[in-house]
Amino acid sequence: MIHRDPSLHAPLHKALGEAALSLCAEKSWSDVSLLSLCQEAGQSLSACAEAGITRFSVADYLDQQLDRAMLDAAVETEVDAPSRDRLFDSLMARFDAMQDQRAAWVSILEADAQEPAAGLARAARRLRTSAWALEAVGVSTDSLKSTARVLGLTRRLRKIEALWLTDDADLSKTMAGLDQTLRESEDWLDRGEKLAEFLKSGSLRRTRSKAADAHSPEDPQA
Repeated sequence: MIHRDPSLHAPLHKALGEAALSLCAEKSWSDVSLLSLCQEAGQSLSACAEAGITRFSVADYLDQQLDRAMLDAAVETEVDAPSRDRLFDSLMARFDAMQDQRAAWVSILEADAQEPAAGLARAARRLRTSAWALEAVGVSTDSLKSTARVLGLTRRLRKIEALWLTDDADLSKTMAGLDQTLRESEDWLDRGEKLAEFLKSGSLRRTRSKAADAHSPEDPQA
């Protein structure tokens, strides 16, 4: 199996990402092929094949740039501020980055909604975004309890993205919606804890049941 070092192809990804934003500002992402990306970027399909780059990986690269903007903003937030406020500032930085290329991101998000495979890939990327967003404000995501937190934030981010699509230039709807959903965060964090406890208790019950069966006397022979 060939293991590729992603950093070796960073310039190619960057060129294709910029080409994608340029083309998507004029047409739907669903109408943009890998060949057209290469032509716009002045790159070759053979280079993409060698690097293992596909249309989906270009979309993933663009999404990672939004995550980077979010994480960079998290570094600048006040460490002593409540996690909810830091999370708001970080996530709004992500939406601000989308707003800078609004036409292109509207094209990409709307196309994802029409393509099942792209929609699934976007859902997976949003799980990643949620995990990084929580880690950036000091909320660990490596436990069963945190899994529910990541899932909860992911579901809410999808709703805020849909709201962003209909928002005005000042992003007032997006900010209000994000603020409201994060104010409800205490509720879904509590649910995450309850879900974790439920799953943990269920696992313990199964373990105890197996242990009891293992130590129970065999049924007498008829």
